[in-house]
Amino acid sequence: MAEYEGGALFKAGPVNVLRLWGTHYQMGRQYGMLLKNELNALYNLALEKYGHVGYTTLRLQQIANAYYLNFPQKYKDLITGMAETSGLGLEKQILLNGIEIIPKINSLVPHCTGLAVWGDYTGGAPLIFGRNNDDHPFFRNFGGYTLIAVFIPTDGSIPTAIVNYAGVIYAPTGMNRHGIFMEINSGNSPGGFRMDRTPTVVSMFEALQSYSTQAQVNNAFQNIAVDISSIINVADPSSAYSFECSLSNMKRRSPDQAGLLVSSNHFIDPSWGLTPPEPDSANGWTAARRNNGIAWAESGKGHLSVELMKDFLSKDIISEAGLFSENTIYQVVAIPQQLKLWLRAPGYFGWQEVALTELFY
Repeated sequence: MAEYEGGALFKAGPVNVLRLWGTHYQMGRQYGMLLKNELNALYNLALEKYGHVGYTTLRLQQIANAYYLNFPQKYKDLITGMAETSGLGLEKQILLNGIEIIPKINSLVPHCTGLAVWGDYTGGAPLIFGRNNDDHPFFRNFGGYTLIAVFIPTDGSIPTAIVNYAGVIYAPTGMNRHGIFMEINSGNSPGGFRMDRTPTVVSMFEALQSYSTQAQVNNAFQNIAVDISSIINVADPSSAYSFECSLSNMKRRSPDQAGLLVSSNHFIDPSWGLTPPEPDSANGWTAARRNNGIAWAESGKGHLSVELMKDFLSKDIISEAGLFSENTIYQVVAIPQQLKLWLRAPGYFGWQEVALTELFY
């Protein structure tokens, strides 16, 4: 374990796990110092890999700065603190924060899957959420830098853990101390990328730091203004829902069955009037992944477990009727009731268990 100014760095096997405490600025300083080597290495790797596909450093900076512009001040403070101790300085730190979003201003990547089972599907055992964070295979370059960062603010906000690349400050996957779990998939409603709005994944981080119940999340998301067509899946210890968000509207979709929610990259609520995009092979196999998830849950109903979920997430979409492909960058399994996560980055590290309870206090 390493410590700096009240923050600490732990290891779960090869996975970095940060426990940060204080104001957002103070937590940023802790983050920057404790992962100084990793942040600099990932920054240099990102410049190299993006350079190979035609991005200049200036273009990377322009996109990352535009994205950062609409961050709430507390997250800007966090990045400022990181910049002071990482050695990168603010300009480079902002660029690093944007490494995942840079290509997405031009096109969506329809690949992620979320799958929650509980009740009769787990034989009465606690809710299990499985999530494949899928992206363009390009991002496999950065998969080894996937980590868990736990933020314990002193401003009264709820302690929250996020899963992301080192130095990237928002929550595509996260869970708070009350067992609210969230993850995001891209959606299939028309529209581009709204650079004039707070990033959806930042709004998710803020929601995790602010709300302790599904009802509170639901009330808050009635007015959410997403920056990109999105499906935000939200679970607590006993239920899960999908929030299907276009750039102009949001609909909360109930579970597929009592105890089952399967979400890929197309809106299911019939009131949208949208059908799954075709051909499926050109749209991330969104229909196949959804159908595979439902079939798996039904075939194992009554005894689904963490181990079975991990196995299913790692089976090939086509040849094994699973959820895995070359687009899978990292995978998460969560039990909100127990505040536990399991994290895997294919090609870099196998499943690592992280008990968040002791990190949240």
